Amino acid sequence: MKLFLPLVLLLLVPTQALAQSENADALRKFVGQYEDSWQSHDAENLGRFFADDADMLVGIQPRIVGRDAIAEWWDGYFSHIDSGRLLTISIESIQLLGPNVALINVETTTGGNHSETNEVLESRQARGTWVVTRSSGNWQIAALRAHSPVGELRVAPGTDK
Repeated sequence: MKLFLPLVLLLLVPTQALAQSENADALRKFVGQYEDSWQSHDAENLGRFFADDADMLVGIQPRIVGRDAIAEWWDGYFSHIDSGRLLTISIESIQLLGPNVALINVETTTGGNHSETNEVLESRQARGTWVVTRSSGNWQIAALRAHSPVGELRVAPGTDK
C-alpha cells in the first residue's frame, strides 16, 4: 500500500499539468475569439461572451449587470467610435482558480485607421481583469474590469517600490 499511493500521485501530476495546459490553451482561444468579435463592432455577438448574470466595470462608469445590459452598453460604445477602430488584446496572465474558474489579466490597445480618411486613429490603452467560468464545456465572462493603465503610482508603505 505504501508504494501504491506514490505511484498514483505520479500518475495524477502529469494529468493535472495536462489539464491546466489544455484549459490555458482554451482560454487563450476564448480571448482570441472575443478579440475577433470586437473587431466587427457587433454588440449582440460580443454580449454572447458574457454569462447571463455577468457584470462589467469600465473605468469610473457605473457597474453594468447582465448579458443584455452589457450588450446594450457595447452597442452604445460602438455607435460612438469610428468603425475602423480595432482591438488588440495581450494576455498578461491566466490563473486557474479551479476546474471551471479562471482569472485572466489583459492589456488592450485600440487603434486602427479612420474609416473615411484612412488616417491613423489615436491609440488607446487599458488594463483589464476577467473572471471566467465554464459551464457545459463553454467559457464565459462572469466579471470584467477595465481601467486606464495610467494613474497614480502606488507603493507599499515604508518602501520606495
